[in-house]
Amino acid sequence: MKTAWYLGHRMSDVAESAILVGDPDRIERIAAFLDAPNFLPVKRGLRTVTGTYKGKRVTAASFGMGAPIATIVMNELAYLGTRRFMRVGTAMFFPPAQPGSFMLSEGVRSFEGTSPSYVDDANAQVASMKLNAIVRTIATGAGDPLHQGVFATFDAFYRDMFPLDEQTGARVDANTQMLLSSGAIAADMETSALVNAAHYLKVDFTSLCVATVDGQTRQKLDPKVLEPKERRMFEMALETIVAG
Repeated sequence: MKTAWYLGHRMSDVAESAILVGDPDRIERIAAFLDAPNFLPVKRGLRTVTGTYKGKRVTAASFGMGAPIATIVMNELAYLGTRRFMRVGTAMFFPPAQPGSFMLSEGVRSFEGTSPSYVDDANAQVASMKLNAIVRTIATGAGDPLHQGVFATFDAFYRDMFPLDEQTGARVDANTQMLLSSGAIAADMETSALVNAAHYLKVDFTSLCVATVDGQTRQKLDPKVLEPKERRMFEMALETIVAG
């Protein structure tokens, strides 16, 4: 039986549908939505749970931060038989997205180093149109604020997205103007690589995030506002992934 190298899971441990999260603490919160959750052994700090949602098996797996490890987790789950993926989390946002709104990836702008290992043109691929159609239907039916568009992905958070010093501030400001002029609605550290890895692996993938950091002012969303938004994001993702 196949066993994943880093995760250590076997084929029987995981489902055909999976939700990917950065923060391992989110695994516990997603598990609260599942029936009969089975927490798998933790390796390298990567937490995974498999349970059922409305009678269908679902796996939720954490990857920490960054494109390289996110694609490793996707690769290993795909190797074990997972065919549908959604990344859920938080992301920096740009107009027309607003604080606390949901953002759904369509196209990507890749400024990370992982995508070229999977595809020749890192900006040519798009997220799963099938999964995105389901997300749109769910959001429209519930009146959830949803913005769809391009996600830009960077490797160096404190050099390209969120400066801690004056010199880096000029670099980030230039990136911000570039993203505004290109029409990107979000910036993160994983989505473009996951879109491209999914294309290579021939699996469905999309990314759904809560807008939490203003890309122009760098003001952060109040944690009290984020909490219910996160719960709703989990519900939307679970509804989508079992329907897909």
